[in-house]
Amino acid sequence: MSANKREIRERLEARRQSLLSRYRSTSDRTNDRTERDAALDEEPWVAHVLMKMTDVDLRTLESVVRALRRLDGGTYGICCSCDEAIEPARLAAIPEAAECVDCVRFADDTPSPWPMATGESTPLPRLHPRPASEPTA
Repeated sequence: MSANKREIRERLEARRQSLLSRYRSTSDRTNDRTERDAALDEEPWVAHVLMKMTDVDLRTLESVVRALRRLDGGTYGICCSCDEAIEPARLAAIPEAAECVDCVRFADDTPSPWPMATGESTPLPRLHPRPASEPTA
């Protein structure tokens, strides 16, 4: 593994650990446990942590894991939308970035094709036709 790839992996792993450590209770941090005990408890702990994570932290964690997979697959640093190189400054700021700045800007400027709730009482259209046996409102 090249030094650059190793540094990227270390940054991504540190980011992952930082996100997960926010949700560890102080009892999980005791030094009395052996490595074997910690390994046995890891899977239930991860499930417990994932249930408590905020949406933002969970999405960030997913992005970090995907970045690690791209690193292993040799596509890290390549935009997932346009296949161009992601700017080094962007990767330095957000190591889990999957898209270049241009693609992110384009996505921000493009209106969503999905209807958004506006607070009106009008129901959203159904995606599937109502069965004949189902009463209408």
